[in-house]
Order: sequence, then C-alpha cells, then structure tokens
Amino acid sequence: MKNCILFITICAIAFGIASLATAQTYFEDNFDDAKASEDKWVPLFGEWEFADDQYHQLQNSVNCMSVVADEFWDDTWSEYTYEVRGSKVSGAEGFLIMFRCQGLMQPRGQALEDHPPRMENLKPSLEYWWNLGGWGNTRSQVESWGGKAGANSNHTIKDKDWYHIKIVNTPDSYTVILDDEEVAQVDDDTEGGVGRIGLATWATVAKYDDVIVYGPDGPSLPVDAKSKLATTWAHLKATR
Repeated sequence: MKNCILFITICAIAFGIASLATAQTYFEDNFDDAKASEDKWVPLFGEWEFADDQYHQLQNSVNCMSVVADEFWDDTWSEYTYEVRGSKVSGAEGFLIMFRCQGLMQPRGQALEDHPPRMENLKPSLEYWWNLGGWGNTRSQVESWGGKAGANSNHTIKDKDWYHIKIVNTPDSYTVILDDEEVAQVDDDTEGGVGRIGLATWATVAKYDDVIVYGPDGPSLPVDAKSKLATTWAHLKATR
C-alpha cells in the first residue's frame, strides 16, 4: 500500500513538472520592481509612472499609450492570452487595452514619442484596443485601425473598482472577457493575429497591475509564500 501511494505521488510530481515545462509565459510584469519594469515598457504619450507596485497613467489627456519594448516581445506571437487588472482613478472614460499592435500607432492629434524600433518598422501598421467605458463611459467596444472592430457591449467602468481584463488572441479571432465573463468573440484573421500588447487611457487617469501574456499551453506558475502554486500574479499578491 505504501509503495502504491509513493508511486502515485511520484507520478503526480512528474506530471506537475512536465506541465510546468510546457507552460508558456511570454511576458509578465507585476510592477513590484520599478527598475525592471522601466525596461519592459515604452511610453508613447502621457505621464506614466511606476508607483505602489502598479503602473499609473496620470495625465487626463487623450491617446495616452505605453507598449511593450522590443526586447520583451516576439513579433511571431499570434496565439496568446493577455490578462491585466485595471482601476480607474478619475476622468471621463475607462480603459484602453491594446493588442495586435505593430508599426506606427495613430497619433490622434498628439506628438507621440519614439516607438520601439523593431515595432515601428513592421508593415502594415495595425492597432487594436478594447475600449472599456468609452464614449463618455456609456459603452464598450474593440476598435481597430487596419483590422476588424467588434465586441460591442454596454459595459461601463466605475471609479476605484478593480477589473480583471482578459483577451484571448488567435490567428483568426479574438475573444474579450471581463471579470471572468465572456463579452464577445470576433472572427478576424488580419495579418494572422500578430502584434504586441500595450496599455492606454483616453481622458482618464488610471492604474494597471498584474500583466501577464501566455501561450495556448497556459502560464508558468509562480510559487507563493505557502509553497502553493499560483496561476496569476494577482493571486500571488493576494496571498502574501
């Protein structure tokens, strides 16, 4: 009996190790180390600041954007899940969650900073963002320049509340999920689904936390202080 239990335990451990070996965390930032985070992000417009283990956008202007740096993104990634938490501090609208972005972003009347060099040189220029609480915080929709928009909904964003935002991107579709509820799936095979992620705001001050991007095999699992596996940075923070 003891040998049987030992065998089962060994098999379970081996399976766990194999699962971890195939996990695919492409990018993550929980903003606990501001210096490390500075290397991961390239602000294009706005007043971006790492504070309180979060990423804050402090300027109440339109088209404030920050994208992942070249060194932390592979331009061939076309199948990934992007998760982030967001909280609106003040302003007229909600969040802009960028994905499938390459080339030059739309300036919309703003003088944008230099883009990541490799990103800037990619053609054609593509830009998607999930506009949560847009149009004066009356509704939400994925907007796209160069691709296919969709996912219209009546979601609005409350001040101070935290929202769990998730985008599942594939070569031929994207699915948007808010607080674990699927909002919509949109069929869209533009450029095979490639393009990096970013964070943005429009006439809003907001803060973001717990960014993670992972492949179809799921994320790598960090270990919390109690030696239990945590599936997201948000869970890890909550347990310490």
